[in-house]
Amino acid sequence: MGAALHLAHAEQSATTPERKHGGGGGGGKDFADFADRIYQDDRADAKSRRLLLAFAYVITMQPTDSAKEQFANLRKAIGRDERHRFTDPLRELIEHDRPRYVPPGERSGSYDPCIGPRLRPFKERPYKAEQMSLPARVEQGKRDAEDFRNTENVCGAPGKHRVLEKLPGTGWYRWHWFCQRHRDHAVRVKEQVKAQNEAAPEPIPNAGGLLPCYFEADWVRLYRHYTWDSWEPPVYGVRADDWPIPGKQPVPQRARLRLVIGGSDLEDA
Repeated sequence: MGAALHLAHAEQSATTPERKHGGGGGGGKDFADFADRIYQDDRADAKSRRLLLAFAYVITMQPTDSAKEQFANLRKAIGRDERHRFTDPLRELIEHDRPRYVPPGERSGSYDPCIGPRLRPFKERPYKAEQMSLPARVEQGKRDAEDFRNTENVCGAPGKHRVLEKLPGTGWYRWHWFCQRHRDHAVRVKEQVKAQNEAAPEPIPNAGGLLPCYFEADWVRLYRHYTWDSWEPPVYGVRADDWPIPGKQPVPQRARLRLVIGGSDLEDA
């Protein structure tokens, strides 16, 4: 949160960064102020802070009216990792800031345990109780009793079929996994949440969208350039400050700095 920097709109010709409410080309003090705000922004992870700090440094400490030079300075400020020498860190970091919704605990390509009902208590196998000492049997019994399959009374087998459930109001969603043995449960649950899913709104973004909070630009064009042409902005906008958060007040409007980009500059950026 905090003040924002301003990138000149992508369709405009390159101009000298303008000073707006304490932002833009102000030197060390301005950079220190922005760095302080960036570090206090709880929404920013390590990648986001690396990107925001590089933008703030280049705009305040290396002002220029050349978009090409400014983006070259950005890449230099971000630096490269020799372990990934053939990748473009600027592109990857901007893609990481793409406004989107990320479900809690989502793991790409993962299969969560089946949540179908458990018919009998879970016991770790194989082990032979008669070959274990009494303390070992007691300890094993405790582990079995505390296992999530027993405490949550769920199957716990590797999931194969998944059912999407969207939450009313926010559009946020989660996946329910079922194994082959509980396939009938998956069919029933899918039918139960069908109407709810159809009525749910587009998910409120909960990741990315920090660059537009600190800088002004044609962010739809920039995100498309650094991600993919078919990307569409959320109906809630591209700025994380503008996204509704249930139970919380909107983030106050902040000043932003200006980035220099012209009509054809993205082709070389």
